[in-house]
Amino acid sequence: MSLPNISNEVSSAVSETCPECWTLGCGPLDSLFSLTADALECCTPIAEYIAATIWCCGSPIAFPLIYCFDSDPHTNETSGWAISMEQAPMRQPLLCCFSMIGLPCGQFFVRRHALGGDMTRYRLWQGYYDGPHCFARHCDGAPITIESGTYGEQDCPNAFLCFEVSVLGGMCSSCCAFEVSRRLMKEERELGIDPTEARQEKCINFAGGIAASIHQWACCMYCTSCCVGCCAPDSEGAQECSAEARRASQACWSIAHTIYKGMWAVKIIAIGCMSSQMIHEDKYGKQSPLKEAPESMKMEREKIDHENGNEIPMVNAFTDQYAQHE
Repeated sequence: MSLPNISNEVSSAVSETCPECWTLGCGPLDSLFSLTADALECCTPIAEYIAATIWCCGSPIAFPLIYCFDSDPHTNETSGWAISMEQAPMRQPLLCCFSMIGLPCGQFFVRRHALGGDMTRYRLWQGYYDGPHCFARHCDGAPITIESGTYGEQDCPNAFLCFEVSVLGGMCSSCCAFEVSRRLMKEERELGIDPTEARQEKCINFAGGIAASIHQWACCMYCTSCCVGCCAPDSEGAQECSAEARRASQACWSIAHTIYKGMWAVKIIAIGCMSSQMIHEDKYGKQSPLKEAPESMKMEREKIDHENGNEIPMVNAFTDQYAQHE
């Protein structure tokens, strides 16, 4: 069916369904449409001006805005990290730039460092996203349920990690992989939240709430514009109202889009800083208990063997079992 025929069908359906006073905009309805159009005509230029002037909020220049937010009260200067998130770009500048420009490749190396170079410990998202997702949350047996360690990751961990950081999480694959690596290193090395990390999280949550609200308003105005334009085709006030509402919705969408771009820029810069911080931590920071335990047990066993001239089977068995696990 051609577009003119569709338009004729819609017009005839509207004429049959809607009352004449609505389609013609008779009496108070026409006045109401005109007043609404005048109000939108006053507000829309302001929204368009805001959309044009906040371009900086949609670029990396928006990153300093995170300092408008306080860090969590329980954080300190480094929260246990060898260097702070702010110091990381100066200590590891190439790694920071590489993590921002080549996000998937950067997160591949970050995960390897988070695992201490031991890829036998790799699991899909390290098990943090295990469980039902999407339709599986509402219907047993429906996709998707994730069970890490059951997909053969141990046979080819590097290939699985490549897919994880680039494909498996969709557009947010690299960000999901980073969050997993960050959480893993914090838990294993008993590290806290960096103050700058807390600030950027608060900034992104605040900006995200504003952008979502503006986006909802834009959708509502656009839908209203379509309904008014279709149901009152013969009313001049209704058509003017429809046009102004559509213009206002476009301005709101532009504002929301700029805020979303700024959020993405802030997130990428923060990921670069935190990635370099994590790699520096793996090289120069305190080792995780999982890596320190075998060495300390081995030294203790050698000391006992040297002093007593015999071995303690239980210590040997526990150390050998841990070595096999590693």
